[in-house]
Amino acid sequence: MVPVMPPLPLFDPIRFLTEIGYTLIMVLMCLLVFLKTKEVYELTKHRGIYYFRSTFLFFGLAYLFRLLFDFIQVFGPVFDLYVHRSVIGPLSMLFTGYFSTIALLCLIYSTVWKKFSGKEFIITANLIALVIAFAAVVSPVVFIITQVFLLVIAIVLSCFLRKKSRFPKIFVLYFLLFLFWALSIILVLPKRVLPFELRVIMEIISVALFAVLYYRVAKWTK
Repeated sequence: MVPVMPPLPLFDPIRFLTEIGYTLIMVLMCLLVFLKTKEVYELTKHRGIYYFRSTFLFFGLAYLFRLLFDFIQVFGPVFDLYVHRSVIGPLSMLFTGYFSTIALLCLIYSTVWKKFSGKEFIITANLIALVIAFAAVVSPVVFIITQVFLLVIAIVLSCFLRKKSRFPKIFVLYFLLFLFWALSIILVLPKRVLPFELRVIMEIISVALFAVLYYRVAKWTK
């Protein structure tokens, strides 16, 4: 008897390609910012810059895992890798929640790195990120609330400390990151919550914000 391959999950090709295209752009741009700040860090060995650029590395990983699980969900059956949607969703949220939280904690730590040792930060950040990631699996609302809370802390700290910073222009970068990630949090909501047209508009705005952010980083690192 010839084995029957499980049918591919039903999906809208246009929606899928739009989502994949957006995610790939975000992964690429995060990588570009991470690489663009490499030289200035190597010249200064400034720990604040190190954790600032690490923010983009973890943001990129968050998007990369979203992309990976989207591919598994759609093309898994073709390669005899069938994972039920009820598993894909929580796994995607788990990895997205973890890396997104680590990214925001790195952003916060880049402004207060003189107050705590790197070892203390790494241990604390991973514990917080794991707790938030597992909580996000249970309730995406928890993920959204915690991300907004961390974003607010990051922007407040950058406002409070920008006059004392050796790199005052970083405040603008923080503000752009705030706007960008606020949109990204909304886009994490289930596809049925946001109309497709609204998602596309928000994705375009998100890409535009990140492009401006990259331009500011490029100017800052000259």
